[in-house]
Amino acid sequence: MLINISSGIAVGMMNFIIPVYALSLNATSSEIGLIKGFSGIGDVLFVLPAGLIVDYLGSRKTYSVSCICSAAVIMLLSLAATSKFILFTMLFYGVSKTFRMTALSADFFNNMNTIGIKRAGWYKGSMTIGASLIGPMLGGIAVTAFSFKSYFLLTGAILLIPFMVINAASKNEISSHVKTQNHSLIDSSNHYKSLTKNKTLVSATIKNGLNTAFFMTFTVFITVMVIKDLGLSPGIAAALISIKGVSTLLVAFFGGAYLQKNNNKLYLFAYITTILSLLLLGNGTDTIQLGLASLINGAGTGLITLINFTEVGSLDGEKGKITGFFSFGNGAGAIIGPMLGGIIADLYGVQAIFLAFIIPFSALAIHTFISGKRIVSENISKLPENVEENTVG
Repeated sequence: MLINISSGIAVGMMNFIIPVYALSLNATSSEIGLIKGFSGIGDVLFVLPAGLIVDYLGSRKTYSVSCICSAAVIMLLSLAATSKFILFTMLFYGVSKTFRMTALSADFFNNMNTIGIKRAGWYKGSMTIGASLIGPMLGGIAVTAFSFKSYFLLTGAILLIPFMVINAASKNEISSHVKTQNHSLIDSSNHYKSLTKNKTLVSATIKNGLNTAFFMTFTVFITVMVIKDLGLSPGIAAALISIKGVSTLLVAFFGGAYLQKNNNKLYLFAYITTILSLLLLGNGTDTIQLGLASLINGAGTGLITLINFTEVGSLDGEKGKITGFFSFGNGAGAIIGPMLGGIIADLYGVQAIFLAFIIPFSALAIHTFISGKRIVSENISKLPENVEENTVG
């Protein structure tokens, strides 16, 4: 959790500063979406190899190296003077973040049985503390107190904190090693193919992709809307991101007690809640409405994430490869969400982005409702005839 919080702070500061920095360089909404989307290319191209490397080398070694590389890339951004340079650098930032997050997630899934299902949300909860609460708040303060160059240097230095935590506590084994595997690349390829047949994993990956697409888009364009459209300070944008983070945090830490074997009803509740928040975000005109929308949205999307991670963590198999497959949704969402969001913003305005997200979330809600009805029907059909009559009666 300490590792997650400290690394999450750096992630939150980066998510906040990139659109602010791009706006200062007169970037358009499409260019800002492209910049943010480029960080997701690393997930798509390298997340599966990252899963293999974690299984072969272990979480600690993979995380340590990627942590140093991420810090170096962030510090390199302090030299950026054009939006094209930011675009190019964000690609490498995404690659290094992919290895870092895959190592963390694999270690969490590997210890899922020890942690327990009621504390399944602690992993994302601790990341949320850093990425969506402390990070944006600290970023909102730092952007007014420091230059952009100093901001990036500070963020890179913060990302080295978890690296020092890991090495300082290595004797206590705070991050368990994944046992080295000797499988060939062909075996690994076949293993990934077999994972495509796992309906739970595929479904969770799709939902995770949509959730990530919205999260990345929200953190970028809520900032653009507040600064560019509403003419407010970056601190307001940071506050809205933090409000969403607080709500997600509460769900992550306390929502585990409500998880069940069949979470269709919880999923449906989460989708409806998210859709309601999107309506508010798409039509809100003042900070109170946007703050309420952010609070509701954090609860809805946080619940989706909690269920997703719990279901994937309960799957049997090599956690590095499972995490790599699951994280593929992160990369796809991180690319598609901000890029499409930027195009929509240029054509119809920033608020239209949030209204557009109602469509995929509604599709998932309808699918979940139909699936729930089918499961109930199948369960009733399996009952003995006399029990079925009593059930119907």
